[in-house]
Amino acid sequence: MSRISQTATAAVLAPETEKVFLHLLTIEVTEGAVLRFADNNQNVTSRGNVYYAAGFTIILPEQTENAPRPCRLAIDNTDLSIYQTIKQAAGKEVMVTVCVVVSDTPDIYERGPLKYKLRNVRATKETISGEVHDFYLSDRRFPKDTYTPEDFEGMFF
Repeated sequence: MSRISQTATAAVLAPETEKVFLHLLTIEVTEGAVLRFADNNQNVTSRGNVYYAAGFTIILPEQTENAPRPCRLAIDNTDLSIYQTIKQAAGKEVMVTVCVVVSDTPDIYERGPLKYKLRNVRATKETISGEVHDFYLSDRRFPKDTYTPEDFEGMFF
C-alpha cells in the first residue's frame, strides 16, 4: 500500500480541513501536443509545469483481480484547442497521466503518476470523453503461471 505525506494524512483524518486534494491530468499525444489540466478553479504549477484550470471527471480502473469495468475520462469542452488537439490525435497513441496532490503542496504527488491509454474519444459541444485503459495490462503475464514439461512432468505424457 502506498503512503501519503503527513500533511495529506492529517487532512484526511481531521474532522474539518482547509486542505484540498486536486487531480492533475496530463494528456500526451505521440509525436504531438501535451495538454495539462487541474480540477481546480485556478491554474496550478507543479514540478515546473502549469496545469490549466478545467472541469473534468475521471473514473480509473480498479486494482483488483476481477474483470475490469469500463473507465471514463470526460473534460469540459470549454477551449477549442482541446478539441483540435484530440482531433489531430486520430490514429496516434494518446496517453493520460493522473496525479493527486494537495493544493498547497502541488510538487508532492500523494498518488501517482498513474499512466493510462485513452481510446474511443468522442466530442460534443459540451464534453470530450473517452475510455481509459490500464497502460500496464500488456505487461502482465497471461496466464499467470506457465507449465513446462521440466517443471510438471506428470502433466505431459
